[in-house]
Formats: sequence, C-alpha cells, structure tokens
Amino acid sequence: MKKTLEFPKTIRFLNEDEIPNNPSILKRWEESKTANIVQGYTFKLKENNSEHESIGFDFFAEINIDNSNLWNLTVALSKTLPEVAAVLFGHIDFDLNYGNYEEKDSILKFINQYKKELTQDAFINFGLIYNDDENLVEIFIDESKYIKYWGVDEELFRKIMNDFKLEEIENLEFIDEYPKVREALTRFDENAIDSNLLIEKLSEKYL
Repeated sequence: MKKTLEFPKTIRFLNEDEIPNNPSILKRWEESKTANIVQGYTFKLKENNSEHESIGFDFFAEINIDNSNLWNLTVALSKTLPEVAAVLFGHIDFDLNYGNYEEKDSILKFINQYKKELTQDAFINFGLIYNDDENLVEIFIDESKYIKYWGVDEELFRKIMNDFKLEEIENLEFIDEYPKVREALTRFDENAIDSNLLIEKLSEKYL
C-alpha cells in the first residue's frame, strides 16, 4: 500500500463538519478518502497543435512529493535551467510577477532563506523560468504545493525523478482536485514571514 502524501501543515482536506450543504462537494469529499494522492509524477509530451507550436517545451509533468522534500526537488530541478533564470511569484488572488533574468545561483541563494514560506505558504505561487525563442523550462509551485514542470531534457528530468525515487503514475491525483482548506502559515509558525510581506521582499529584490 502506498504511503499517503505528506502535505504542508497549511493544507488539509475538509473535516466532515466543514462540508457545505452541496451534494457535489460532499461527493468529492467522499471520493477524497480514496484519492490516489501519493508521491509520483505524470508525464505528457507536448501536443502537436497550433496552440503549443510556438511554445518551446517538449513535455509537461506534474509532481507530488512529500512537503518536507519539496525544496530539495525544486533545487534539483533547477539544474535543468540554464545559468540565468527569472523568478515567478505572487499572491494567489493576483497576477504573477515576473522577475528580471539574473544568475540562477544568486537567485537560489537569495530565495533559500525563504524556502519554508515558499514551500508551505498556501497563499503564494512561486516558480523559476527560462524562456527564449526556442526553449521553455519552468518549475512552478502553486498554492497546493506540488510542482508543475515544463521541460526540454527528458533524460535529465527522469534521472532527477529516479534520484528522488519518484515513479511515473498515470492515474496520479492532486489535492487541488478535491475540497480543501488553506490556512495561514503564521498560524502554525510565529517566525514565518507573512504572505504579503514576503511578496514585498521579493518585489523589492526582483522587480
């Protein structure tokens, strides 16, 4: 039996007494009890259609990993980016901010001090990207704290997945497919930086 995925402390399924009087939500809550939300990843080659023709990625993956290992995987995947990259960040209720391109290593060094917030704050979206006329590589950690990845080097990607003992799972599911509760990280950790303050810090640094 596969181990249930370790979520951040800020995200959980609804308790029964929190379910609104809505049959569809109740149905999804019941289904969440047997959802295949485990460690692993999905993998899809870029579809050959006009919508994707001008976008320079070769494949798309979604990755579940225990939250305590999410930052390590993010850093490992950053090796698939070139030496320069840009930061993506923003509050879930607003558009993403796109930072300027800078040396990747300096970006990682700076944001490492906020790895707790970036991997556990369920009100912040965050990512790293490189995009030119031919290539798109993007690592995106959304509010539900799993990774969406667009890439061009399948061999290196699968090696990283193997290094983290992550398997490709066709019927893998993700927590945002089901009714869930988000709570502020500062409720659990008085030393955590508030979502809006962190976005201000990242804005001052990268915008």
